[in-house]
Amino acid sequence: MATKKTAKKTVKKTAKKAPKKTDVKAEALKKKSLPTGKGPITYTTSNVFKASVSKVWDAATKREHLIKYFLDDMRGSFDKPGTVEWYWKEWGWMPVEVVKYVKNKELVIQAQEMTGGKYKTTVRYEILRKDNKTIFRVHESGYARKDLKSAFMMCEGWTEFHCYLKAHLMGVDLRKAG
Repeated sequence: MATKKTAKKTVKKTAKKAPKKTDVKAEALKKKSLPTGKGPITYTTSNVFKASVSKVWDAATKREHLIKYFLDDMRGSFDKPGTVEWYWKEWGWMPVEVVKYVKNKELVIQAQEMTGGKYKTTVRYEILRKDNKTIFRVHESGYARKDLKSAFMMCEGWTEFHCYLKAHLMGVDLRKAG
């Protein structure tokens, strides 16, 4: 028969942990200065939106939107130099470094590549207006030849990001659409 004390311990062990204010992995990555990847593998994903440039830009860069369709949490802001942290329940916190920010036009960030964390890749958001439509592109560069599989995986992820963003702007959360 379980006592109140052991029942409390069991509940504590099985309860899902909320993201910590200080994530050890994210803190270690911030302190560790990784070189920028200079590999030849680069790709671009793109999507066309009927929404205005500012509406697409806000949905792609602001926490209040990103947590509704892409992230589980976010710390920081892209419009200031420094580190922004993205959080997914499956992977934890991931720091991204803001390199350049031009509102409604361009965002350049660097993040650890996902294969082994030996270097950073560069991700560039580009938004433009053409023929009364908004074109949003994500360019990623710096992958080494040996990391082709990782580059393809990330290309797929950014393609999903575009689709989720488009659905979000239409009022649909694809994460909840079984």
